[in-house]
Amino acid sequence: MLLLKEKNGERILPIMMSTRRALTLMMRSRVPLPMPVATSVPDASLLLLRKFGIELKRMELTAIKDGVFFSKLVAERDGEEKALDFCPANDGLVLATMALCPIMIEDELLEAQYLHKTGANTFAININTLTRKMLEDALKHAVESENYEAASQLRDELAKRTPQDDQKPEAQEPMQ
Repeated sequence: MLLLKEKNGERILPIMMSTRRALTLMMRSRVPLPMPVATSVPDASLLLLRKFGIELKRMELTAIKDGVFFSKLVAERDGEEKALDFCPANDGLVLATMALCPIMIEDELLEAQYLHKTGANTFAININTLTRKMLEDALKHAVESENYEAASQLRDELAKRTPQDDQKPEAQEPMQ
């Protein structure tokens, strides 16, 4: 889980990501300079952007769908901005960190998704930030521990989702 803290604020936004993406992000945040050889897809993407004179200006977290945050990548070339919508936030975060560009989120989305403090050392996250697999695992645990109220909520959330919901939205045309 990646925790983004609001600039000049107190709210924290949790973003679930794979271990591989988290490790890539951690390595890149320690070494922000571009590598001369692309060792990963984000490396190759950033090197290609730079080769063609495209500068990544910002990454905007725009939506969450069934546990997956999506973002918009805004780039500039020859003074003209273009955007790529519906980029998985995990990928956008790695690129934004490597390009040292701002990561932004609309206040409404942050307000709906940030970690809510429930005790001295405990926090609650919204159920829609969990992936289908996480929900299924949590449901199994809730049933095993006889927490039927939680199991009911998890079952209802799973029922709202169809297998197609776990697919990514269609991306827009690439920048030319």
